[in-house]
Amino acid sequence: MTASDVAFLGLDEIDGRHSLFIQKRHCTPFGFLYGGSGVAACAAAAELVAGRPLVWITTQYVGQAAPDERLELDVEVLVHARSTTQTIVRAHVGDRLVLHATTAHTDRPVGDEAWWDAMPDVPAPDDCPPFALTFDHHGDESFFRSLDRRAPADWAERTPGRIAIWARVPGWGIGTPASQAFVADVVPVAVMTGLGRMTGATSLDNTLRVVHGEPYDGWVLLDVEAQGYRRAIGHGQVRLWRPDGVLLGIGSQSCIVRSVPRVIPDAPVPG
Repeated sequence: MTASDVAFLGLDEIDGRHSLFIQKRHCTPFGFLYGGSGVAACAAAAELVAGRPLVWITTQYVGQAAPDERLELDVEVLVHARSTTQTIVRAHVGDRLVLHATTAHTDRPVGDEAWWDAMPDVPAPDDCPPFALTFDHHGDESFFRSLDRRAPADWAERTPGRIAIWARVPGWGIGTPASQAFVADVVPVAVMTGLGRMTGATSLDNTLRVVHGEPYDGWVLLDVEAQGYRRAIGHGQVRLWRPDGVLLGIGSQSCIVRSVPRVIPDAPVPG
């Protein structure tokens, strides 16, 4: 966790308890808390309490929160051993539980490192056009405004359900666990493109495993892969790569894919 994590997210601390006053920039175009914002807030709060770098977080979404509500982040330390800490984070608005997370942290020496995969061969960010979804309207104040995203011009013609997206967050480099969690909530995009319908989706869960958690200021490649779909539930994973081929983290996610597009409040009318 870094000061930039706290500053970008807008975490508050009062008497050792952390919270997030939800703004439109933390939310989806549909007006509710973006899952990546919630997981990032849980990750940052857990690191602040544990005092150790986060290496794993799994989150389940059980409710929604909206702008102008305060999300309280209650961190309970389950184990604080010689080099490993495990916590539970309950994120709630008043008595309403919104999401809960389980985390693991360690300050073991870095030592050797390895990964058994390779970054996809795609054009550099400067050679890719902007990537936007059908419900990404530039006039809104959603989390999309915090992100720069680009994808190869022929991404729709590549392997169905597989997409590589360059991403960066100006003013907040992607590298820390919280920042990785913020951008890794992207599996539904691959599922919907694989199905051939961009109708919107609701996350059920989100897991992030951090390989490299050091701050990094630059583009990150999101290698997103849909893996299965049944009963309106899609599953998949995302690998986060630095341009030099270093694996930052691995995310996995399940989501409910909508059968019809969801209406965006106050969206501009085509015409």
